[in-house]
Amino acid sequence: MGFRFREHWREIKRGRPGHRFQARYANSRQRKRQARVAHRIIFLVAGLLAFAIGGLLAVFPGPAIPFFFLGGALLATESRVMARVMDWSELRLRAVAAWARKHWRRLPGFARIVLIILGACCSAASGYLAFRLMCG
Repeated sequence: MGFRFREHWREIKRGRPGHRFQARYANSRQRKRQARVAHRIIFLVAGLLAFAIGGLLAVFPGPAIPFFFLGGALLATESRVMARVMDWSELRLRAVAAWARKHWRRLPGFARIVLIILGACCSAASGYLAFRLMCG
């Protein structure tokens, strides 16, 4: 049984929102007898490593999010609690994204440009502050 990232990713994508990570956990429990201990350790270590990288990048807005998602998805394979957290957070994030999309579409073009510039300035300022905090 080799490590097949694409198959794992497709399994998660096929799942129903709000239940996909718990279903993945249940499937991994069924295959537990077939899985080598090394594969389970790889998932745990990779998940924790992704969370650690996300924690380091959390100082900057944006780049930490994919690492937190990846770490959560990897840990959800081995932890029922993490699978429930991932399913719960997916539903909440989808609701927030739908709300943001709806309001973004209603904004006039000028307001969108102002928000993009404001976001870029906040991102640059937080990057500068993080640099100043780390370098003294």
